[in-house]
Amino acid sequence: MGRIEEKFYDLRIKDKKAFIVYVPFGFPNISLSRDIILTLQESGVDLVELGLPFSDPLADGSILQEANQIALQAKATTDKLFSFLQKFKEEITVPLILMSYYNPLYRWGLKDFLSRAKYLGIDGIMVVDLPLEESSDYISIAKRLDLDTIFFITPTTSLVRKKKIMEVSRGFVYYISVTGITGPKNLSLQSIRREISSLRKMNQLPICVGFGIHSVSQARKIREISDGIILGSVIVEFIKENFKKRDFLKSLNVLVRRFCV
Repeated sequence: MGRIEEKFYDLRIKDKKAFIVYVPFGFPNISLSRDIILTLQESGVDLVELGLPFSDPLADGSILQEANQIALQAKATTDKLFSFLQKFKEEITVPLILMSYYNPLYRWGLKDFLSRAKYLGIDGIMVVDLPLEESSDYISIAKRLDLDTIFFITPTTSLVRKKKIMEVSRGFVYYISVTGITGPKNLSLQSIRREISSLRKMNQLPICVGFGIHSVSQARKIREISDGIILGSVIVEFIKENFKKRDFLKSLNVLVRRFCV
């Protein structure tokens, strides 16, 4: 049992839902990445989704696009990420998910990238722009490494593709709550509930909901109908606006704990 599966098992025993937070590595700078991750860990976050900055993050809205650019300007490269994990992996006790576009994996070499990520404490991988039809090598290598492959399902995914995605996903499935890009959205709880109910009939893999969640009330309602929530833009925007303040980490802790309730 991998750490992600173990985490969901423990949460289920406690009748709790997963709280996952996304932050880009190197945002707002590399030196703060460690403190941000450890603060999330201390604040009650169950899993951290660490984004590898990319120059053309097509799935992201303006908040995360800007964060990616800031991280790239801070020289947050793949090599820097791996060096960072080598240095601090013993301090990070929550399961780590690496979110990336396919280009960095291709440039490093798929097997080398995944092997290195696993060695450095990454528990699961999300590759935003890798089509299911072209992912067989990726799935095969990751499975041999016991590295969870987390795929996305959207409101427009066909039934045939949903079934295939539920079959090949490991750890959990990321259900994108709305069509379009990341960022604050008005969410249709009724349609999300209906989609999750349909997916649960396929297998027992946990289903976590992301994209658009920006308020505590939304988070609470979506927790009730899913196995967990994923926050990104609301946390990243807070970091951007507050990281220069003296009490930044303390106030980040307070914000995150509000969503933990």
